[in-house]
Amino acid sequence: MVDHVIRSLLQDNHEKLLNQYENAQADLVAILQTLNEHILPHLSLELGLQETDAVWLREWLDDTASVFRLLRRHQFTRSFTLEAIRSLLLWRLRVLRPAILNNYPFPKLFHCLPPPASDPLGRPIVFIKVAALCHDSEIWNVRDALLRQVERLRLHLKSIRDLPHCRREHEGFPLQYIALVDLGGVSIQNMNFELVSWLVKDVVPHFPGMFAAVFLLNYSWTHSGVWSVAKRVLPESTISRVFFPSRNTLLEYCSASTLPAEYGGSLPPLDQIEDPLRDSEYAHIPSPLSGTGTTTSFPAPPTILHLAPTSSQNPYFGYPVTHQHPTLPLPLPLRLFPHRRKRDLVRTLAVLYWRRWGSWRPWTKAKVKMVMMIVIACTIAMAMAMAIDGWTGMSLFRARVAFAFVFGRRRGRVLRRDALSLVGLRAQMKDAMTRLLKMPMVGHRWPMSIAAATIMGLVCGFDGMREQRQ
Repeated sequence: MVDHVIRSLLQDNHEKLLNQYENAQADLVAILQTLNEHILPHLSLELGLQETDAVWLREWLDDTASVFRLLRRHQFTRSFTLEAIRSLLLWRLRVLRPAILNNYPFPKLFHCLPPPASDPLGRPIVFIKVAALCHDSEIWNVRDALLRQVERLRLHLKSIRDLPHCRREHEGFPLQYIALVDLGGVSIQNMNFELVSWLVKDVVPHFPGMFAAVFLLNYSWTHSGVWSVAKRVLPESTISRVFFPSRNTLLEYCSASTLPAEYGGSLPPLDQIEDPLRDSEYAHIPSPLSGTGTTTSFPAPPTILHLAPTSSQNPYFGYPVTHQHPTLPLPLPLRLFPHRRKRDLVRTLAVLYWRRWGSWRPWTKAKVKMVMMIVIACTIAMAMAMAIDGWTGMSLFRARVAFAFVFGRRRGRVLRRDALSLVGLRAQMKDAMTRLLKMPMVGHRWPMSIAAATIMGLVCGFDGMREQRQ
């Protein structure tokens, strides 16, 4: 029964993904054309890239599946996808390339089964040994090694589309992996949560949608408790792809011929199975700096290391930028954050509004009236609320003076002790507020009246609260 539910859910998601891929062909062609004809040449000129660097970036652009996954993540909106791809190309130059150049040895985290081993829907199976993260190695070297392994996953998924049996049996190539995560030997005490957080926040967004489903194996009640807390903050799309299958359920979904012996399958142990990620094609990912080609000397580093977000020289007006780069001297600044933060947008809009309307001279009489009405409404509402909560007989005289000054003597006499009940006082305040806001904004009396009413309301409120404490 559980196997049927999992199979049905994954089948529906797989068919939906294939339909989206077929329907997005026109968008993919347009995006790739824009990338190759405009964005990549402009990026090469902007950063002063060598020819080999541009070829290395173009290799990612040839990965149609990766471009489609980004397009799908951005709700098939071309403009957002193009902006995300440009940021991704900069990230690959700034972060991924130094990681590839660093050959720090690291225990393998991923182990992919060679073709034709796959799940029932033709997707390759990758095993993830989480215990490899539980050690005390240098965190930056570990991150570089993880980046290299994730990049190998992408390259392997790209290479599968050229295999004849994939084209013949599945009418194309798989777009995603099936991940089997082994939690054996992992406890809460020895788990490197900093590294896991970095993987989720910084790595996964640059390799989106690579896993169709995640099966957690060899889990304990502790892991189930952590998951019950984590799924409260995760999106529904992520929760629907995570499963906790038993060994029998796993064997029912993936046949024994596609699983290693330690997981109940008929294949040899995982360590004895060939790993395509360790082949010579991926074991030494070519450096983008290697090879021959036309070289262009980098321009001199800029003297400006700090640029205000709202500076006229900032190409990303309103967003924080930097001129610093770990490997490249940049002629133009880069955005500090890959995504547009809402706080930067709000701050930029506030700055632009103040620059447009901040000076007094361009203000018209109508604008002054509008701003004053907003300030008055907020101030009087606060004063009236305080007066309602703390009004007592001792402050009746002051309240009558304030109301008489604003609304005339007859209105001031109406406010008597018998009207100091909560309901009556609220009605008085509501009527007074309505009259106050309907007063004509002319002459010299209304500012003094409003100031007097506000001060009297605050005084009455403070007096009442002081008496209640006593």
